[in-house]
Amino acid sequence: MARRQKISTTVATESYAYLRRLVAMGKARSLAEALDLALARLRRAEQRARLEQATAAYFAGLTPEALREESRLEVALDQSGSEIDFDRY
Repeated sequence: MARRQKISTTVATESYAYLRRLVAMGKARSLAEALDLALARLRRAEQRARLEQATAAYFAGLTPEALREESRLEVALDQSGSEIDFDRY
């Protein structure tokens, strides 16, 4: 089991209701687990946002020649991906 840190805090009424709902729906076994789940979702959303920003910055910094090469790679990848039967595996 992962190491846990004890905290004691007060949360907004709607936050408490949300955590209890997660437990009631069986998505978490306890309020602590529900809070971990909610925070994990928030961390994933933040990581996706950082990745999106980094990707946009990468493409914004490309030279026209490099951008054309990226476009060629995109087309090639799209074509090769359409040949794969994902349902087979």
